[in-house]
Amino acid sequence: MLSSTILAVALAGAAIAFTPSGFQPSSTQNMTVVFGNTLAVNGKEMQKADVAKAPTLGTAQRMFGTYTVMMVDPDIPPATAGGATSELLHWMQAGLVSSNTSTTVAGVTTFELINPMNVTAFATYIQPSPPDKAPNTHRYTQLLLNTTGNTSALTTLARFAMTRTNFSAVNVVNSAGVKIIAGNSFDVSNGTLVQSNITKTTSVAGSGASATGTGTGTRSSATSSSNGTVSSTGTPKSTGGASELTTGGALIAGLGALAAALIML
Repeated sequence: MLSSTILAVALAGAAIAFTPSGFQPSSTQNMTVVFGNTLAVNGKEMQKADVAKAPTLGTAQRMFGTYTVMMVDPDIPPATAGGATSELLHWMQAGLVSSNTSTTVAGVTTFELINPMNVTAFATYIQPSPPDKAPNTHRYTQLLLNTTGNTSALTTLARFAMTRTNFSAVNVVNSAGVKIIAGNSFDVSNGTLVQSNITKTTSVAGSGASATGTGTGTRSSATSSSNGTVSSTGTPKSTGGASELTTGGALIAGLGALAAALIML
């Protein structure tokens, strides 16, 4: 019984989609984000060409209400080297409701979020396009907000959406007084190897206050081969509940050790 519990916990951890570490406001509730036939969840590295148009959104369970999605880039490079990053609003769309029936998108069963009333976006979708400037990789973050019957909140969101630059998701959410239903993020890189020495800023509610941290290092973005496969550097991330596997003796050895431990339990 103990071995089954260990495996269940390990597998459950792989299925959680969430906002980036340190990002506020945060969410550990899963939102499905799909571009074409490709899942873009759990910080997955995406190619710029694949995220040109707004994605399909969905949730694991049908929801009864009206919702608004907000997408921001918290990694806008500072004007001065070594300064803090800022946020840019990439998309804000209200009027979303759950489909009546579930559908399978990119292998994941979900209730798609649709816009049946053709509500005009507060801020139309802008394609992620990181500049050739540190930070090289940007973490595009989506938040699903509950705006059911909340005219005041919608008015507040629409007002904030008029200014995309120097955006603050945490202040906007707090000002609108809305609850975050789900969240997700995916990464896009500019395709170059860049030395990173910048201060990434995490929004904190208040008058312009922020928590910062500086990181130094290099990262190579994902590259596509002729057969359509994608290779990237860094730690593998889960994609929509299925762990990405990498080759190497360390993984094989780890699985062997786990199997041996379970037999002994």
